[in-house]
Amino acid sequence: MQVQLNTDSLYAVGFRHAATWIVAGQFLAYEFNEQAEKELRPLFEVSNALYAFCRNESVLYIGKTTQSLRRRLAGYCRPAQTQATNLRCHTKIKEMLANSEKISILVFTPINQLQYAGFDINLAAGLEDSLIRQFLPPWNGTRQGRAITESAEIEIAEEQMPPEAEGTRQPDIGRFEVQLGITYYNQGIINPGKAASSLLGEHDETLVVRFNDGNPSITTRIDRRANRTGAVRFVGSNHLIADWFQRNFHIGDLVPVRILGSNEVEFIKPNGGEHEKIASR
Repeated sequence: MQVQLNTDSLYAVGFRHAATWIVAGQFLAYEFNEQAEKELRPLFEVSNALYAFCRNESVLYIGKTTQSLRRRLAGYCRPAQTQATNLRCHTKIKEMLANSEKISILVFTPINQLQYAGFDINLAAGLEDSLIRQFLPPWNGTRQGRAITESAEIEIAEEQMPPEAEGTRQPDIGRFEVQLGITYYNQGIINPGKAASSLLGEHDETLVVRFNDGNPSITTRIDRRANRTGAVRFVGSNHLIADWFQRNFHIGDLVPVRILGSNEVEFIKPNGGEHEKIASR
């Protein structure tokens, strides 16, 4: 028989009560715990943290962020229509606040760095799976009736997407080209340019990269701070992008890229699978 876990169990691990959700017009905002606001505000700039939404003693949702807590919670305040987890929690929080219920935000920001065989261990990432498995928070997504992490929920959603009908293509909202200089070709770093960047999502949001030749899609991250102009750079999974370049193109080739949405692009291999060198412009 499973032991009933509650907020006291999270406090025992090292979570702290940081803030409380409030309604701000048609959106959400949060108020810091007055007794510790000066101490807590800096923690909201820490990355690789865990957070939980709780009603009284009940734990409703557990999540992890690789960005700052401030930026991650902003996604719940004003969720985009494509952000399923943000929308779900945003709606549920507003419903409970409308019924005069209090929803607290607990946070866990590990200070001590753990290592194994000389490698750093992300303690927040390691705890997330275990906590969700034990707490079974009702607002987390589910697989076969079991609560799962947000990353696992995104993975399931991608697996369940129906394949495009043969001969049809998802419409794009814009395009750009990547000229394969040595850095792009060997490292898979992508700078789509300022014009294309205006069509892409916010800093630190996840970006899905698809390939028209059937290569498995990957995820990377939108970085708007690496370039002084604020133009986007793709950061993450770059070795997989480089591997695809090296298997299908040569240095100097131009790679067409379709922008399918603010958080989704598709890299194009000419003829959908047959290698064809594209003349440099």
